[in-house]
Amino acid sequence: MPRFGSRVIIVTTAHDLELYGATIELISRQLKDANVGCIVYDGIPSPPNTEEIDTAAAYIKKTNCDLIIGFGGIDSINSAKALSILATNYFFCHDLFSYPKIAAKPMNFVTVPGSPMFGFEIAPLFYIEEIHDLTRKIYHHPDLYPSATIVDPLISLLCPEDRILKSAIATLAIATESVISKKNNEIINTYALKSIDMIFRNAPVSFREPQNSVPRTPLSTASVMAGIAFAVSYLSITLSISLALVSKTTLDIESAMSIILPHIMEFNLTSSPGKYVQMSKVMGEDVREVTVIEAAIKAVEAIRKLESDIDIPQRLSSYDISKSIFRDVADLAVSYPFLDNTPREVNTNEIETILIAAY
Repeated sequence: MPRFGSRVIIVTTAHDLELYGATIELISRQLKDANVGCIVYDGIPSPPNTEEIDTAAAYIKKTNCDLIIGFGGIDSINSAKALSILATNYFFCHDLFSYPKIAAKPMNFVTVPGSPMFGFEIAPLFYIEEIHDLTRKIYHHPDLYPSATIVDPLISLLCPEDRILKSAIATLAIATESVISKKNNEIINTYALKSIDMIFRNAPVSFREPQNSVPRTPLSTASVMAGIAFAVSYLSITLSISLALVSKTTLDIESAMSIILPHIMEFNLTSSPGKYVQMSKVMGEDVREVTVIEAAIKAVEAIRKLESDIDIPQRLSSYDISKSIFRDVADLAVSYPFLDNTPREVNTNEIETILIAAY
C-alpha cells in the first residue's frame, strides 16, 4: 500500500462500517504500523447522493491524503471513485454528469470489495444519486480504473448470503450481455464466458454451504472478470433498467438485476443465437442434436433454473412496486449509456413491456 500513497483515507458507508468494522480496524492498524497515516471516513449514508459526496470531498481535501481506499459494498466503492476525482478537481459532484471532462487526474484509489460486485470493483465508472432529481446518474472515465483491486473472499463471509447470491446473478447479467455486445472480441468473450462458467459451478454450492469460503473465491473472480469484459463491451440493458428501478423504488440494485436478467436474455435471444449456444455450453447444457434456437433457449432456461435453485425472487410483484411507475422507469432507462452496443435495438415501449413481463 505505501507504493500508492503515504497518507490514506478509507471511505466506507455507515452501513458497511457496521458490517466490516473489525476488518477495517485491522487494516487501519496495519497501515499505521507501516508508518502510513490512515483516517476512516464513514460519514456516507446508503445510498449516497451528490451532496453527501461533496461534503466528503471537502473533508478529504483538508486531510492532504494522497490515497483513497474504497472498502465495502457498491455504495462505498462508487463513493470512493467519485471522491478520487473530486479530491483533485474543483467542481461539485453533480457537475460531472453535465461536464464529464476533468482538469486533473483522479487521486490514486484502491478498491476492496466486501462481496462480489458485478464488475464495479474494477470497471472505470460509478453511479450516484443526483440530489436534484433523486435518480441514479452514471459517470464513466478511462482514468477511473483503480490503482489496485484487492479481492479477499474471506471478507465476503461477513456479507449476508442473499446479497452474495444476488450479486452473483448480477455478475451473470454483466457477463451474458458482454458476450452479445457489438464491441465483443475474442479476449472479452473468453473473460465473460469463464465468468458465467464459474458462477454456474459455484453459486449453488455457496447457497447450500453459506459458510464455506471455497466457492467465494471463484464467485469473486467471476465478478472481476465480468468487470473487465464490461469495461470494453459496455452493454447492459439489465443494468440500465435496474438503475431506473432503483431510482424510482426502494429496490436494491442486485435484486433488480436478478429479476430483469432472464427477460433481457429472452429479448435478445433471436438476435444472437450463436452466442447463446456458447453460453449454454458453459452453463453445462447439452446442446447436441438440437437446433441453434433450441440450444439458445437452453441458456435462458438454465438461468431461470439457477435462480430457482438458489432461491432468488424472480418477479417484481414480490416487492412493493406498482405497475404505474413502469413508464417512468422505461423513460429513465433509455437515458443510460449502456444501450448503444446491443445487437437488437431497444426503445421505451419495449422496456415497458419487459417490466410488465417481469411483474
